[in-house]
Amino acid sequence: MTDARFTKGHLITLLISSAIGVGFGAGWWFFGASSVPDGSTPLVVVGVVAVLGLVGWLVLTARRGAGLPAGGGREESPFGKRYGIAVLLMLVGIFAGARVLSAVFDLPEAVPAWVLFVVGLHFLPFAKLFGSRRFLVLSALLCAVAVLAAVLAIAGWAAAWRFVPGFGGAMVLWGTVAAGLLATASQGATSPAS
Repeated sequence: MTDARFTKGHLITLLISSAIGVGFGAGWWFFGASSVPDGSTPLVVVGVVAVLGLVGWLVLTARRGAGLPAGGGREESPFGKRYGIAVLLMLVGIFAGARVLSAVFDLPEAVPAWVLFVVGLHFLPFAKLFGSRRFLVLSALLCAVAVLAAVLAIAGWAAAWRFVPGFGGAMVLWGTVAAGLLATASQGATSPAS
């Protein structure tokens, strides 16, 4: 994604990574909503509206990019071996850490914060793979939300183990998607080629 000219390949990469962010953000949001016993219905509605809005924005971005020049094809795609290794290491880290937290420390409630932390770490190599520092910011923010959840829970707010990673993870992921789409639109990258 570091070419000077934005191409259909770049657009496809943006759309795929954004769709992943929307989907996992939805998972975190609805997980957070499940931590609110009596008031989850309005939160579910907000989550559905946010997801539909972001999906609509992705579709609009895809349509506006229909006239982009070819390029940035499969051989230049960041979704290759290094991407797969980062995802595999994330999965191993999630499962190993969850097992240790649950079986060794008897803290299964800390697993969501651990998952968010490991997900945040797995974005570090994406800055180079995708040619965007936005992934460094995403990594730092997800890790910070996970640490905040642990700090608040240890300080006595037990619901923070679910509430903070849920809503915080969703907001960070959705915010990153929106930032990427805004940057692409503001650069005129998705305007049809003349």
